[in-house]
Amino acid sequence: MRTILLIAILPVVLTGCLSLPIIDQQSKQAGPTDTPVAISDIFIERYDYEPPKETQIRVGRYSSAAAVNTRQQENLLEVVVDTEIPNQEKTVGQAINFLLLRSGYTLAVPEIQGEHVKQLLNKKLPQIHRKIGPVMLKDALMMLVGKAYWMKVDPVHRLIAFDTVEEFK
Repeated sequence: MRTILLIAILPVVLTGCLSLPIIDQQSKQAGPTDTPVAISDIFIERYDYEPPKETQIRVGRYSSAAAVNTRQQENLLEVVVDTEIPNQEKTVGQAINFLLLRSGYTLAVPEIQGEHVKQLLNKKLPQIHRKIGPVMLKDALMMLVGKAYWMKVDPVHRLIAFDTVEEFK
């Protein structure tokens, strides 16, 4: 029995007696071969956004859920809104700004959108447009401006603008 115990402990004792070599970090100096890395060399791959494949994760003892983005998270204008425009928002432009408040988008400056759009944004908001939804945000915005306009979206700067349909110019 002692022999088995001695054989089992012997490798542990021998390992503890070994010493590792000490490397002097201070004596190693940067030589002329060390060149700075160009910034373009840092980025190795380009990743385009692809929606993740559906992955099931366990959320309970007997249930699982899909771990993917919702359609609304990928396209911010497809979020469903159900709101009432407050009374202090008097114009169409103010109502649009209110709807865009938490969307990540902003309304482009009215001066660059043309005279017809500028006039529309300053018009009084109809009472029927105070209660909106449930409807997608893009549809709510189009409801506020009407069929005489079409919406332009700049996804890079997250800007919304409107333009007059040709037959109404």
